[in-house]
Formats: sequence, structure tokens, C-alpha cells
Amino acid sequence: MKKNDGCRISGLILAAGLSERMGECKALMPMARNSALEVIVTRMRAAGVESITIVTGWHEEPIRREALRLGCDTAFNPAYKTGMFSSVVTGVKALKDSSDAFFLLPVDIPLVKTATYRAMIDAFSEGYGTPEVIYPAFMGERGHPPLIGRELIGPILDWHGRDGLGGLLGERARSIDVPTADRAVLLDMDTQNDYKALLLYCMDEKIPDEDECAELLVIAGTPKKVTRHTKAVADCAARLAEALAASGVKVNGKLLRSACLLHDIAKGEKDHEAQGARWLRERGYSKVADLVAAHKDLPAKMIKTSSVSEAEILYLSDKITDGEVISTLQNRMFRVENRFAPKSEALAAAKRRIKQASEIQKKIEKITGHPLDEITLGAQKVCGSG
Repeated sequence: MKKNDGCRISGLILAAGLSERMGECKALMPMARNSALEVIVTRMRAAGVESITIVTGWHEEPIRREALRLGCDTAFNPAYKTGMFSSVVTGVKALKDSSDAFFLLPVDIPLVKTATYRAMIDAFSEGYGTPEVIYPAFMGERGHPPLIGRELIGPILDWHGRDGLGGLLGERARSIDVPTADRAVLLDMDTQNDYKALLLYCMDEKIPDEDECAELLVIAGTPKKVTRHTKAVADCAARLAEALAASGVKVNGKLLRSACLLHDIAKGEKDHEAQGARWLRERGYSKVADLVAAHKDLPAKMIKTSSVSEAEILYLSDKITDGEVISTLQNRMFRVENRFAPKSEALAAAKRRIKQASEIQKKIEKITGHPLDEITLGAQKVCGSG
């Protein structure tokens, strides 16, 4: 086990079930070019969890082989047909004595992000409220896995009450929720349809969806006024992307919207674009982070010649959105000329950005055959000048 600020965290993965509704072994089902079990183990280890035990049962032999390949311990539950709590007990008995806490995760919830594990470990290490159990929560709903303190090992082994582990934790454990922007804490795969839905989510999980973006903004403490601005920028960008698509130029709509919603996530901090990008990269959103880092000053390498990139659309949309209202580059120029001192470096930089945005505007107008304000009028009424 790896120490995390003095805490030794283990992982306990429950993979003993019959998988009757799925019809095949969940632990070994392909996901992101690996088995579901490998996805879990890789992400836990990336968060600093080195000691991982896998509880086996019905599919004991193939899962044991996979666990051996992954360098994990196994514990066989001979009573796996009696329900999940028997696997919990089997796994808890197999835990190393030096564990301060352990993640408890059913193998059919494989896409929990590394950043979620880290956030929960940090909360446990800080020890605020001295919780015995920490849950990840997405949009206020508790998910998996709980992080359970070692002081509950004895009560778990002695528990004979109703509702298995849930009954014990609900009756006796002190708990807190750690807000996450990770929808995957709620996503399981009991059936083939669940599995297909999870595969779709997995394909795009490095780009946060609308709800995940909203949670990221809340977790980052982004002011409501700024959040309203980012929503307006995203709506403006969507209108531009729609016009470009009608002219045969396709962009990644989900990536564009996510980057627009999050571009000012660190607004108020020095070099907010760099700080926001760093914060997002730490959470696994590198593609979005690249666009966020470029939304203030657009590097030449992110500018396309004949087409238009997501970075360019974000850049222009941000420059023509005044608060929550779509404006024009002419209005933007008027404001900066009145804001900054003549011949100052700040004014020169602002004019340079507006000129770059103007080049993007001309390119979009050429591709679509429509003036920019005609495209954006469908989203909001254009501000008057001045």
C-alpha cells in the first residue's frame, strides 16, 4: 500500500457474482481495449492504491488468472450464491492489517475516474468530520465506491442485521459525501444494454458532458456570473458550429461546448486560462484543457487555413460575448479603447486579439456565406454599439 499523506489505502473489488442478467463474466468484458477489471485496477493504482484484492466466486478461475496478470491478490468466496455481503466479508478478512481504509467497488462499476479516487483519498487524509465512510456524489446522488475506514472492519465482520453492508453503514457509520464531476460513479452494467451504454460513455469520457461541466464549475468555485457568461459563449459557439456544419465544415460539438462552458473556470486567478487548463488536466480532461489554455491568446498552431478549429470558434465566441449578451468585435474594440490607456501594452495586446478574432470571423463568413451577426442573431439579439 502506498501512503497518501500518512494514510494507507487498499482496494477491494467484488467480482464473485453469477452475472445472470449480463449472461457473461462482467470482470472480463472488454472496455477501452482492456478488461473491465484492468480498467479498475489501472485507475486505482494511478490514484496511489497499490494493494488490491479481488473477491472471486462463480468465475473464479478466469478472474484469478486475470488478477494474477494484473498483480492483484484474490480471495475466493465459497458462499457467493448467498449474496454480495458474503463477498464483502470475504474481502474484508483478506485485507492487509496495515490498511487505514479501503475502497469497496463492485466490478460492474468500472469507469470511476482516477481523479475521483484521489479526491476521496484527500478527504480521508484531511479527516474533516472524522468520517468512517466517504462516498463520491454526483449532482447530489451518492455513488460508488465508498472509502471505508479500518475501524469498521470489526463491525462488518460481526454484522448480522438487515440489508447487508448498506444496513450497517446506514445505521452505525459516520459519513460524508465528496462532490465529484464523475457521472461514472453512478453507472453500472447489470445487463447488456447497460454495458452498451457504458461503452458509449467510455468513448467520450475524457470530454465532460453538460452535467459534469456544471459540477466542475461548482467544485472549482466559479462565480455564478462567470458561469452565466460561459453558457452564453457556449450557445454562441453552437450557433456558429451549426452554420459551419450546414456548409460542410464539421467540428467536435461536444468538445467545443465543454471547452466553452469551462473556459473561464478559474476566472479571477492570475493567468486564469493557464490555471484553468492545469486544473482540468489534473482531472483527465486534456483535450478540453488545450482549448481552455488558448481561449485568451490563440496560438498559431491552433488556427486552420481552409477550415475552422474548435479553438477558433471558442476564441471568437468569447470575444463577441459581452457578459451574457452576444455583441460584435466593433463593440469590443470600443470598450478596450475606453478601458486601457492609449499606447499602453494592455491596449496593444487587446487590439491584437481582436484583430485575430476578426480574421476568424472573416473566414467563417466566407465559408458560410453569411455575416456573423446574421448567424448569431438566432441565439440572442446583438448589442447596440457603444
